[in-house]
Amino acid sequence: MFIQGFQEEVMDLWQATLNHPFVRGLASGALEREMFHYYLLQDDYYLAHFVKVIEKSASQAKDEEIAAEMRQVLVRLKQSELLMREQFYPRVGLAEHDFATRKTAPTAYHYTSHLYRMADIGSFGVTVAALFPCYALYADMGKMYQNKKSSEPFYQELMDSYLDENYQKVVLQQKRLVEQAAKEADEQERMMMKQAFQISVEMEWEFFEMAYQKQNWRGSVDYV
Repeated sequence: MFIQGFQEEVMDLWQATLNHPFVRGLASGALEREMFHYYLLQDDYYLAHFVKVIEKSASQAKDEEIAAEMRQVLVRLKQSELLMREQFYPRVGLAEHDFATRKTAPTAYHYTSHLYRMADIGSFGVTVAALFPCYALYADMGKMYQNKKSSEPFYQELMDSYLDENYQKVVLQQKRLVEQAAKEADEQERMMMKQAFQISVEMEWEFFEMAYQKQNWRGSVDYV
């Protein structure tokens, strides 16, 4: 299994991400609400660009059936984003003004830049390998903390979403596509896929750390 091989070299970081204080705070309910709001605002930025990279992967797919699968994922993700905007965000206390005045954090900017770079210089396999850690880590997070009950209902609602049957199916689908692409790739492309995957794992840890520290630019940079 190619993904297992990609993952084994960064397993310590994978586990550290699942055990990050931000994640543990979500699972227990002890996370500061301000950190949670910060995370949601940055995650909204990230997902808006994640969608664009999925669109790119659909255009890269040589097989029309695979391209159609990616377009279906795209539709579901856009529907999920809309539900978050219209229902979840207002309930947790975030308004349109918060998104309009959001300052993109360095890590959110760098992570999305990494995804775009992989999509631009790589193949379908490289692109989906870069995207996959986001799917898989959250799926593992849901499973790891499924027997815990967060004292904060909104946190629990988010954690439960990672155990949703439809979400788990998407993760398995994306895993299958990465495995298939790696199987068909030559050695150089597989090395690029592994690098894309492993950098994304690093960025997942950084994303939680970003939220935990409420990261900002040290200078006057204000990216959109």
